Amino acid sequence: MELTDRKREILKEVISLYILTGEPVGSKAVMQRMRKPCSSATIRNEMAELEEMDLLTHPHTSAGRAPTTRGYRLYVDSLMEGYRLDFEERLLLNAILSEPDREAGALMRDVTKLLARLTGYTVLAFSREDVGTIERFEGVYVNPTGFLLVMITSQGRAVTRRLTAETPLDRAGVDRIIAVLNDGLAKKELGALTVERLMALEKELGEYRFFIAPLIRIIYQAMGEINEDAVCVSGISNLLRYPEFSDPEDARAAVAELEDPTQLLERFRDPFPAGLKVHVGSGDTGLDAASFVLCPFHMNKGLAGAVCIVGPKRMDYAGAMAYLEYLARQMGTVRSFAPGLPLIENEGTKS
Repeated sequence: MELTDRKREILKEVISLYILTGEPVGSKAVMQRMRKPCSSATIRNEMAELEEMDLLTHPHTSAGRAPTTRGYRLYVDSLMEGYRLDFEERLLLNAILSEPDREAGALMRDVTKLLARLTGYTVLAFSREDVGTIERFEGVYVNPTGFLLVMITSQGRAVTRRLTAETPLDRAGVDRIIAVLNDGLAKKELGALTVERLMALEKELGEYRFFIAPLIRIIYQAMGEINEDAVCVSGISNLLRYPEFSDPEDARAAVAELEDPTQLLERFRDPFPAGLKVHVGSGDTGLDAASFVLCPFHMNKGLAGAVCIVGPKRMDYAGAMAYLEYLARQMGTVRSFAPGLPLIENEGTKS
């Protein structure tokens, strides 16, 4: 069955009205919005064929139609009209992003709160600090039983850990350990730390070779903690206002998932996508009844991540995408966006 221009227009109007009202859409409402005159009977026939194509569904309690997941995918890919932020919306976003020397966590919290207020949906921010490499090591002698190891990352962050000595240690010993670390590990990717290199470091440390195991363990642990993903969530109650989440079981499941960063990150194969992504949920429990619009960002000082807007399947996709596109541009992401590219992943929330 061919998806004609008239079918595409009818599908677009049905979905636009359904997003606006949340109510199944009848032929008379569509007829009033058509660009070319068309009878109500003709529209009903076209809607029936769209239902056969699995683009619309026919709720038992209504004569109108509602979109399917497949219908939403087609709508976002090629039917919906773009949305342009107005002056006030841009001003509100710029007010947050233009504040100098903002701490990353505070910036993400303010961004999610503002977007939750502007969109009426739930907003998540996944952030990660790109620490790069360890620029240099420094040591602070404490006493014969140990010293402080200071790791300065290429982003200027200092991470300090204490090491305990198995045999008496003096200042000259600390200087020797730090010199070996700077020569062998500074400004190098940790992935390049081969077995051969470890053996060479152990040999260079000489009488202090017993430090090699705790040193490597501490370095990896510290870098892992810095690289740990952080998640901010705002507007959870916004999502629960929609009828799609009125069932108490679904509401509890949705809240539990929104409050658990591990579950949220597992929903996406890559929570820090290369470009804007739209995921349409499937099923009828928890967040499987939701849609997700994600867009990456990258800022100076090594902060990178993604902002995600979560709403019901009948969310305002054009508005959500416009907010995230603008946000990403203002935060430093330079990215071309071709509307013709497929923006919707396969059915479900994982691509």
